[in-house]
Amino acid sequence: MGGYSFIEVKDMRNYSIDQLKEIDGIGLLTPQSKVKFQKWCRDLQIVKQNKYLHPLIIEYQNEVAYRKTRDEEHKFRDALEPYMLRNSKVENRRNKAILSMYISEKQANRSYRIINCLINAVGELGGTIYVSSGEQDNTRMRFLDHEFSISLTEIMVKLRSLLSNQQSDNMNISIRPMYEKVPSGLLTIEFKEILGYADRNKSAKSLCFVETLDRPLEKQMGEIINDLLKIALDIDVASHIADREYEIKQKEQERLYEIEEAKKQAIKKLEEYNIRKQHLTQNIENQMENWFKAQKLRDYAEELESFVSTASDETTKKLLNTYINFVRQKANKCDPVKNILNDVKDLESEFSG
Repeated sequence: MGGYSFIEVKDMRNYSIDQLKEIDGIGLLTPQSKVKFQKWCRDLQIVKQNKYLHPLIIEYQNEVAYRKTRDEEHKFRDALEPYMLRNSKVENRRNKAILSMYISEKQANRSYRIINCLINAVGELGGTIYVSSGEQDNTRMRFLDHEFSISLTEIMVKLRSLLSNQQSDNMNISIRPMYEKVPSGLLTIEFKEILGYADRNKSAKSLCFVETLDRPLEKQMGEIINDLLKIALDIDVASHIADREYEIKQKEQERLYEIEEAKKQAIKKLEEYNIRKQHLTQNIENQMENWFKAQKLRDYAEELESFVSTASDETTKKLLNTYINFVRQKANKCDPVKNILNDVKDLESEFSG
């Protein structure tokens, strides 16, 4: 894993699938790495004054300021003729995507410090936070090769609830409808896994941290980073398990396929054996006739040889011996034994093979 040097992850191949299903993501860290990482998380602090804000936050500030000015100057832009807007001091352009922070002006500086700390911490761990192009505000995080969306939001509450939770004598609130929703001053930050097309059937992992009056997000930053690493490692574990289970499934399917193919081959061989056997047995009568025919020809040849031995004329002997050779050749040709042996041998070898 890239990023901070103390992040060392154990090799998941050394664990069984059942062990991986029981393991906690942080449990994949080597013991020494885990101790250093958790100490690093505890030491994370959000400074009260930060002179060096990340460029994404600067872009957010500039875009929010532009939108406010534009919307004030072009409040009735939809009703005005285009030529009436040419002399406007502020360009009436579309929004540029910025960090997805939905906060009141009162919580802006605090939100900047929180996001700034998050960007720096994720960067130290080898991740990155960025904004995708377009008009829709968004915050994206790439962490351990996983994509997440991030949203920092100020909780809105009904005015009646807000009044009941605060001292009325310390408040200077104008008369408003009691059901109106107003910013509570409390923030929540949510992280949600962005799934690719290949993972469309998965359930996206998510994390949500809500602050309370006695536990603001500033005090939860270490826990946030710890849980981010945990959820990223949990996704790695789940992906590794899925890959291993798929591999096992594939091997089992291959094994079953090979068994099925072996059965088909055995059936095919048996069918071929039966065909050859049937052909051999159907030919027995012909082979028997050829056998007796060959024996008769050989007997005939022997009788001719006996006759030749009694002949006195050399020319007659020579001619008859030539004829006798023809007879024996025909006998050998009719003899089915050689063919029978070859057919039976092929039959047995094919079936045994």
